[in-house]
Amino acid sequence: MEKWQVVALLAAGLGLLLVAVLMRARFGDKYELKTVDLVLIIMPLLLVLLANGKLKVLDAFGVKADFSELFAKAAGKNIKQQVAASGSPGVDEVVRMLEMSAKGGVHEIPNLVEKKTEALVFRLGHGGYYGPAQQYFDALYASSFLQYLIILKNDGKLFGVYNALDLAVYFRTEGERAYRDFASWLNQSGESAQRDLRRLPGFISAEQAVAREQSKRDVLRRMDGLRVNSLPVVDASGSFVGTVERSQLTASMILEVVDRLEGTTAPAAPNGR
Repeated sequence: MEKWQVVALLAAGLGLLLVAVLMRARFGDKYELKTVDLVLIIMPLLLVLLANGKLKVLDAFGVKADFSELFAKAAGKNIKQQVAASGSPGVDEVVRMLEMSAKGGVHEIPNLVEKKTEALVFRLGHGGYYGPAQQYFDALYASSFLQYLIILKNDGKLFGVYNALDLAVYFRTEGERAYRDFASWLNQSGESAQRDLRRLPGFISAEQAVAREQSKRDVLRRMDGLRVNSLPVVDASGSFVGTVERSQLTASMILEVVDRLEGTTAPAAPNGR
């Protein structure tokens, strides 16, 4: 490992320590450092060493722990607590907005930005996705809140999710024709249109979605395999329920390990010893 990488990881650890102290103070505790907090400074470095198989047991700062066991337990927990419901208008509302957009009305944009709209929901074959609706997409994406485009099948089940960044780059690169094609495919529901939609960048299909009952380990492994940082989450019926982010999974595992470490901190030695 290069020196700059070690420095960067330690800097990230200092950031974790600062967040931990501020969060503790926010909930009424004192601004004080605990012995286990020192572990936070080296936690990112420990994660890298653990992933590389170069570290299994920590015995420092009054803390002795088997990290391989702690992270294995944390990774085995399900993702229910990390699933975030995306703030988004429903299918009918999106169609209404886009129909108004076709008539030159874009007054809904400020309301959507104010609501911090994270996703737009479309239904295959619903119709009404024509017109200069790209103004909505561009405006919401420019607001930095829009993250996903959620595509549903005719029966309301998830067809797939687009990463808004990837789709925005595609639209800007290919021009207005790309958006017209996209709208045309959404207005259809046939297999040909579905194949075309699947080929667009940033697409994650319903088959690649995860369930709330799956473990963090399995979800992170799928993210690595697909080279993405987020995945859609569906329920048992295949309906979209939200998304899960790599950062949320990683943070939850680190916090769980820290909580366990607080219970394994060695007692302070008596005075004079």
